[in-house]
Amino acid sequence: MMDFEEFKASVAEQIKDYLPEKYADATVDLQNVTKNNDTVLTGLLIRTEDSNIAPNIYLENFFAQYQDGENLGNILQHIADIRVNHEMEQAFDVSKITDFDQVKDHIICKLVNAEMNADYLADKPHTLVEDLAVVYAVDLGGGEGGRMSAPITNNLMEQYGVTTEELHDIALQNLSESQIEFKTMRDVLVDMMFPDGIQEGDPRAFMLPPEEENPSMYVLSNADKLNGAAALLDAKTMEDISEKLGGDFVVLPSSIHETIVLPLNEDMDRHTLEAMVQDVNAGQVAPEERLSDHVYMYDSQAKELVLADKMEERQQQRAEAQKDAKEAEQADKPDKTERGEKKPERERVSMKEKLPEKKAEVAKNEANREHPVPSKTKETALA
Repeated sequence: MMDFEEFKASVAEQIKDYLPEKYADATVDLQNVTKNNDTVLTGLLIRTEDSNIAPNIYLENFFAQYQDGENLGNILQHIADIRVNHEMEQAFDVSKITDFDQVKDHIICKLVNAEMNADYLADKPHTLVEDLAVVYAVDLGGGEGGRMSAPITNNLMEQYGVTTEELHDIALQNLSESQIEFKTMRDVLVDMMFPDGIQEGDPRAFMLPPEEENPSMYVLSNADKLNGAAALLDAKTMEDISEKLGGDFVVLPSSIHETIVLPLNEDMDRHTLEAMVQDVNAGQVAPEERLSDHVYMYDSQAKELVLADKMEERQQQRAEAQKDAKEAEQADKPDKTERGEKKPERERVSMKEKLPEKKAEVAKNEANREHPVPSKTKETALA
């Protein structure tokens, strides 16, 4: 069995044998391409004389098929079919990339991991969102073979005559007008397993999770399921989810194509969730499609996406601030005596008990007092 270097050389040497006659004079090249997470892939480039653009067909997945026992001839035919299906009949109009007036309505954004894309981001404008980076591209459309896009580099942005901030605003505006999908996990599985609807009696229906009145897991993406994690950047979508779920919520970075949303539950443990994300990334997500090993939360007060550990700090600070405010409010309340209200007597003695005591006191005082001799009183005779 061939190793990857031998496999690449064989594909480049034999691919023309599987292409139509018009590709007889085409040039075939192999080139390294840096993709997401600084993953370097080998692209097969087949150029014809009448076209100035051609797709990169990455060979790593085909080599994996070869290692799994797939016949090399079948693999070559598949590669040839991809190239033919992406053929452009006329030379590509580069103004669709370089002319800003044509480009602005087709600028899209993608969400990637900042740390794992140091090399990829070096020549591209980007905006940081926590430990993630928003990058920009021109959507060139697509068909059955997928969508094509051209990354916006620093040089291209300078040609446009715009700043990164302006580029970001344009991309977010276009994002808000795109088709964002927020579905329960069950609905996503139904779409995947039963594209034409569930037929009565289909035994696969028993594999679906039961319908829930309050679903515990949702999937956020776009209609194409391509770079759908960028839906996290749409403010209205996030506010709508917050309203639906009753405030803050948890975001698990499934991949660059989709994220998983969980309603907030006080029994959730961030460390357990992060361990789960890391296990899934390591075993089920291709390296070039990984978004992050961290857990995030949507802060419904600040209306922003934050790392879960930062959100825990915010929640603690807010709880302490509420406690301090409550204590300050209690301290500021005036005493009733300051408002002119009489303090209640500790013990009230009844008048019946008090009266004999007062009478005895008066009698004693009268007995001890000296009484003067009264003087004559002038009288007036009445006629």
